[in-house]
Order: sequence, then structure tokens, then C-alpha cells
Amino acid sequence: MLSSPKCSPMQGGRVSSARFRESVFGSESQYAGFLPSFRRGVYNSVYPEVSLLLWLGVGLLLLLQLSVPACSLADDNLSFATRQIVSFSDYPTAWQQSGLAPDNACNFQSLTRIIHQQRNDNFRLKIEFELSSFYSSLEQNSNPSGGWLVAGRRSGFKAFKTDAWHSYNSKWRATSELERFEFAFTANNLDFQIGRQPVSFGTSHFVSLLDVLAPFNPGYLDSSYKPGVDALRIRKIAGQTGEMELIVAAARNSADSAVIGRYRNTFSGFDIEALAGRFWQRNFIGVGWEGEKRQVNCWGEAALFQRNNDKDPHLGGFSDHLAGSWIIGFEKSVGPRWRSGIACMHQDFGARKPDDILLAYGSRPFVQGWASLAASDYLILNSNRELGPLSNININAIISLVDNSTLWQPVWQMNTSDESDISVFAWLNSGKTPTAQIPAVQLRSEFAAFASGIGLIYRRFF
Repeated sequence: MLSSPKCSPMQGGRVSSARFRESVFGSESQYAGFLPSFRRGVYNSVYPEVSLLLWLGVGLLLLLQLSVPACSLADDNLSFATRQIVSFSDYPTAWQQSGLAPDNACNFQSLTRIIHQQRNDNFRLKIEFELSSFYSSLEQNSNPSGGWLVAGRRSGFKAFKTDAWHSYNSKWRATSELERFEFAFTANNLDFQIGRQPVSFGTSHFVSLLDVLAPFNPGYLDSSYKPGVDALRIRKIAGQTGEMELIVAAARNSADSAVIGRYRNTFSGFDIEALAGRFWQRNFIGVGWEGEKRQVNCWGEAALFQRNNDKDPHLGGFSDHLAGSWIIGFEKSVGPRWRSGIACMHQDFGARKPDDILLAYGSRPFVQGWASLAASDYLILNSNRELGPLSNININAIISLVDNSTLWQPVWQMNTSDESDISVFAWLNSGKTPTAQIPAVQLRSEFAAFASGIGLIYRRFF
């Protein structure tokens, strides 16, 4: 689960090693993708026990489905998925000089997901249980940013604790978690889904601004399985191509729970998604779009978020009460089996000056896990080339327009069978490197403070 929010200890980009680890990187130091996972009234009167009601409903529906004779099931199966991840990281010299990390480190993670599904004409039940083990040559309570723990917990909307720690020490841990417990059925032209399930918003491109409940970090490679949230979803068809949906997602603290309405439809060849609601005690509205014109794929997202002025640092923007975010991207084929894209991103929650980067990482959008990038403006590049029917190369890059630092992610993916693949990846950076001011580190740019490294993911489904 997410750690409780903490105040940032930095002053002008300078931070002491002990409080920096605890307040910004977090005690578990979880890495989820292209970027590290920096740990992250009225509603109560209406939904004071929303999490309890959701899980009582799940239990009741489970009892009902157990009463259905086995012979009536159209589909009843058990499957498995395994992912093995190994990575090697090389840290900036300042981390070693300040006692935060050695020159380099290796990480290994093994994940096995047990998947059970039952389905007939009346309902669908899906249960997924994940076993995870993780080893790092660094002590995990002092591991700074820059590794690739691909299955980091990214959801603050698990109302009930369903994980268990089976074995652990300073470098090793073995855990398990119930990641899916989803019951779906249809009644009176309404589709219902209740229980722990994946919920996604936005265009699902490299960076998403609208995916606020359980987002992947940019460049997340192991995106086959998204962290589940405890939610009730009610959907209804709207017109010929549209859909309306209400999502209620329960947090451990009922005041932090989410109520979000979504409308999706197609207009003039563009898929449009509109959102409005409340999450983490913050109101928001947003829109996402994607479509193709003249062989160019155009996509984007834009949102307005309520500022919590007593908790959010004001780093800039057009309003003292609202924070705007947007991203606009274009993709086009540039050759046979070769596609490239470019996108621009802005967020009012981000830092306008390098000295404010740590202040942004310590703010609530980042501590709560629904924001990942700390600066205000970025340029994002992508290029994908198919090398053959079973192999492709993808290169992603993020360029900070605030401090001119860059982060690159080349990935070579090879399909080894119909049910397995291997990805070899790296992450490389450039920019003004941090300096050691013992026992502190002075950050001079965002991405140059990250480690560089190389890794491998093997995935198999059976």
C-alpha cells in the first residue's frame, strides 16, 4: 500500500540523506517503469462506509455464484502467468559519496499470477492471486531511485488489506496479494462490475494525465497486469456508439475514495472520453481524444484539477484554485513497419525551476502516486520498428524543457512462442549530475539524478 504523505525536507534542491530517503524515495523504494516510483466534507456524508459495502456485496455475490451448479458453467478454467525480471543499475557518483548507494546494484524479481475464471450467461467471476519475490543487492530501506522493480504497488484504492509478507530481510522479500476479485453481471440494461478490478482512463499512450486511480509510470514494461482497485462500476449504452459509466473506488480512508463519471463516444472518426468527479479529496474534469486524419494519428488529454491550497505547493499556473494539465501527441508511419511519434506535455503541478524539483516530488499528487514527472514541461519522442514477425525495437525518450535533462529507454522485444516473450531494455540519462554535499545531495536536474542500467524481462502465460 502507499505510504502516508510526508512533507518534503529539501531546501533549494538540497536534501539530507536520511530524510530524503524517507520523505521522497520512500522506505520500500519501488520502481515501476521508465521513471522511479517516488512514494507517494460532502463526500463523507454521502459515502461514509463505501469500502465496507463494496466488499460485503462481493461476499454476497460470491455466495450466490457458489450456489450455481457446476454443470451450468459455460467456462471454468485456471491459468498462470509468470514474469521474471533482472536489472543492473549504475548510480551517479553523488549517491555513493553521500552514503545513499554504491556505484552499482542488481535487482531480481519473480512474479507468478494464479488466475481463475468462471463464466456463464448470467455472470462472470475472475480471481487473480499474485506471488512475488524480490532481491536487491542494495538494502531496500536505503535504495535510491533508478531501478526497475516492475510490479511496484501503484494503487491507493485498495480499501482492504489483502497482501501478506511471508519472508523478508534488508535485501530480500517474498509477498503475496489478491489483485483481482471481480464479479460482473447484467441487469435492466445495466452492466455491473464489483470488487477488485483494473480501472483505466485516458488514451493509454506513453504518459497519461487522466489515469488517476492506479496509473502506470511512463514506459512501464510489464503492463500485462494493472494493479486492481476496489470499485463498483455501472455502465449503460448511450446511443449507437456511446457509453456512460459511473465508477466508485474505495480507499482505506473513506474521505479519499473516488466517484467518477465517464462518457465515451465517437465523433468524426475520433474516440472521445469525458471525465468528471472526485478522488483523493480533489475535484477534477478531463477529456481525452484519439483519431486519425490524413494518415496521422492524433491523440491527447487535458484536465483541470482542484488545488488543495493547504497541502499543495503552488509552483505556478494560471489560477490559485485550479491546476491545468495537458498532453498532445502525433504519430505517423515513416517507413515500412516503422512508426514514430512526438508529444508535448504541460502540468501546473510541476516545477518551473530545477531547484523546485524535489518540492514537486514531495507534493501530494506525487506522494499519492497519480503524477510521475516533476517538471512543468516535457517533450516526448517515440519510435518503433518491426524487425520481423517475431521481433521489434522501440525507443522512448523524455526531455525536460525545464532543465534540459533527458531519459532514454530502448527496448528490444522478441516473441519466443505464442505464449512467451523476452524484452531486453536499458535506461540512459543525460543532464547536470547531482553533487554531494555530505550528508546531502544537491540535485541540479531531474533525469541526471537517476541511475542508468540494463535489464531483461521474461514473460510466459500458461
